[in-house]
Amino acid sequence: MLDVAITGAGLLSPIGGSLAASWDGFIAGRVGFTRIQLDGTAFWCAPVDDAPLATLDPALRKRTDRFGQFALVAAEEALVAAALPVLDAERTAVVVGATMGGVPLLAQAQGELEGRGAQHVTPRLMALVIPNMAAAAIALRWKLHGPQLAIATACASSLDAIGRAARMIAQGEVDVALAGGSETLLTPVVATSLERAGALARGDDPHHVSLPFDTKRTGFVMADGCGIVVLERGADARARGAAIQGYVRGYASLADAYHATSPEPSGRWEARAIERALADAGIAADAIDALYAHGTATPVGDAAEIAAINAVYGARSHPLPVTSLKGHVGHGMAASGVTSLAVALRGFAEGIVIGTAGTDDVEPSAQFDVVLGPPRALATRAVQINAFGFGGQNASLVVSR
Repeated sequence: MLDVAITGAGLLSPIGGSLAASWDGFIAGRVGFTRIQLDGTAFWCAPVDDAPLATLDPALRKRTDRFGQFALVAAEEALVAAALPVLDAERTAVVVGATMGGVPLLAQAQGELEGRGAQHVTPRLMALVIPNMAAAAIALRWKLHGPQLAIATACASSLDAIGRAARMIAQGEVDVALAGGSETLLTPVVATSLERAGALARGDDPHHVSLPFDTKRTGFVMADGCGIVVLERGADARARGAAIQGYVRGYASLADAYHATSPEPSGRWEARAIERALADAGIAADAIDALYAHGTATPVGDAAEIAAINAVYGARSHPLPVTSLKGHVGHGMAASGVTSLAVALRGFAEGIVIGTAGTDDVEPSAQFDVVLGPPRALATRAVQINAFGFGGQNASLVVSR
């Protein structure tokens, strides 16, 4: 069992520019979806409001792309909450996940090159858009010299970043880590590709377009997002009297090795990741109070995850409460896992599990209790979080109070 304390969390979501604002949005049942037109085709998307970025120094904003700016704002919120008296620069790691980095800026630069010529392409493009620049922005801002890593495991990236950072602390490599994920993929070329692949949600009502585990689900809603947490050795956090939000207890990451975009239909390897995270935590399945699912609302993705959760939790005497936040905020790709974690931590404190917005007709094969409608009052002491991605990436995290 890991003993890694979470002492701070920061979040930017399509329904709030901070963890507190996002939590209020979840409690109020807000959804962050808007419709845009691209070449005559309507797409649902879930952007993050850029207003929180105004808090950044203008010079810092100029030398950082939007996904790095998100990471800076979320890291600031997390560090304020953690209230660490000092950061030992060489003993603090930064581990931040991203799928593709600054894709919107890259696409814009390609358009400038083709439309206006080379002189309109910034010479700093690489230093703005490559995936490690969110982690680099945090390290530069706080002058941190410990391991600086970028995790690119598709939609599992932030859970893998947090899991790897927790392992580094547990193994004594570092004392503190800032870990999470940042995503800004909302750009016409990516949306068009996903639409052509049949992956995106269809519908007319924003409150019933992203439908995790619903029989009527049609796909996911692309979203921005970012979350950063502060991790530290549990003994150190307790010794300094920190306000501990929760503990990372177990983590696992496995590959389907099945298909580039489709999960293995039986959910076998997703189930194995869930089981291995529980084993790493030393916590029995019956002791988990709720599960924050990946639940993207794609037909094949949800089917595989239902099978996986059934395999691990279906035999429980009392059905496991399961939720997906993607009915509220869409699919933030690399940020999806840390979004679930930040909300689960707030749920510890408030005695609440957020409902699965939009869903009302749960797939009959689900042998668990999908939390529907408004937030449910539920005291949780241990929860599990799933994040799965293209390439057969399967990550699962167990956290407790």
